[in-house]
Amino acid sequence: MTTPALPEQQRPSTWAQQLDAQHNFYQVSPMLFRSEQPDQQLAALLQQHDIDVVINLRPKAAEAEPLQQHGLQSVHLPIHTWAIDREDLLQVMQQIQSAQAQQQKVLIHCYHGADRTGASVAMYRIMFEHWPVEQALAEMKYGGFGFHPIWVNIDALFRPENIKWIRQQLSNPSNENSRQDTDRLDD
Repeated sequence: MTTPALPEQQRPSTWAQQLDAQHNFYQVSPMLFRSEQPDQQLAALLQQHDIDVVINLRPKAAEAEPLQQHGLQSVHLPIHTWAIDREDLLQVMQQIQSAQAQQQKVLIHCYHGADRTGASVAMYRIMFEHWPVEQALAEMKYGGFGFHPIWVNIDALFRPENIKWIRQQLSNPSNENSRQDTDRLDD
């Protein structure tokens, strides 16, 4: 069971804009996109949108071949939905911060592009676009991405102390996170 999406006429224009319904592919901002697990068809769309970096939140790094064929850089940050924590979200935010510094466009995905991806995009909205927590969570839950309300642990990630901690870590880029796993796929 997923949370119901807001009707189109009530959906804020600042929320992610759908690019391809079949792949749950949305543009979040000029530099950030979200989707389900990429296949060959979606990888071609990513290339058309000039996406440079693909952050895979799935436990397995299953998409390497389609991305490699399209010259995309793959970053694997394995996250389990039931165990997602602030360190996981920090790693995602650090990858986005790094890509922004290099003026790269980023896609975040998990299997369906709903829960882990939604939490990551919500934290991006808070950290980089300075959205209020409530607004970021509303988009995550009611944006039509397929969020599953069973994951009450995801809401807990957005406590003020976690947001403050992530913000502090991002403001000091010299902090290295030991679980970072980056795989570059060269053309």
